Amino acid sequence: MRTRFTRIEADGFRSLRGVVLHPEPLEVLLDAEGTATRDLIALFTLLRELAHGRLQQHLSQPGVTDGLRSPVKLSLSVDWNIYRIELQRFPDGVWRLVEETLDLLAGVAAELIAPGQKQPPAEEALMPPYADLPPEKEPEARGTNEEEEDRMVGDIVQWGMRMMAGLLRGFRVQPAGGFDLDEATFLVLEEPDVDLPPNAVWDRVQSARAASLRVPVLLFTPSVALADAFDLQDVKRLETTADGTTSFRPLQARKERND
Repeated sequence: MRTRFTRIEADGFRSLRGVVLHPEPLEVLLDAEGTATRDLIALFTLLRELAHGRLQQHLSQPGVTDGLRSPVKLSLSVDWNIYRIELQRFPDGVWRLVEETLDLLAGVAAELIAPGQKQPPAEEALMPPYADLPPEKEPEARGTNEEEEDRMVGDIVQWGMRMMAGLLRGFRVQPAGGFDLDEATFLVLEEPDVDLPPNAVWDRVQSARAASLRVPVLLFTPSVALADAFDLQDVKRLETTADGTTSFRPLQARKERND
């Protein structure tokens, strides 16, 4: 089974306030205004840089923190393993992590950064060093039960961090009209044209469907004609209200799937 996001939650990130998504292998997001498209791409870009250990470098770039509302809360489920972070802006103007936790289906929970801990808020996530640790060698002799349990928990946490980091680091945006899958862990495809000729609509649909058999695909488009060419249950309409909040409205309820 492919590794993929099973749930995404975002609050305080530009127009993404109280957003909860359950992405399927293929999601078509109909966004006439383009606001949500920009904000979701900015969200995944921030998470990619966080997973590389470059959060502060990214946040220092012009415009990156525009529209962020402290606190920013993000939660990602990958195959139902949950990674959560919370960013807050401090009086010195620096955004820091005040929470970073990992809850795994294996029954292991790791509070890397959490309120009440002695460890102060961090400027970089602890995910990258965990994910980049080399696999531990099997000890020559078995330790005590407590030592073996600690080693097993450490291995599970490292596996979870490596899985999360690998998915986020593979994020990239490509044009829907021409893309490749080399080293991609999931794809965000953009189709900016509203008026596409029928042959272009056909090409976009077939290529996105084919790609979604290998990696999860998010396709953003302002084109109603392109969205209508997909199964309605794969399409969500994105609307930004007067107060700047984005809503995600499915065009048709999804059928139960057995994959």
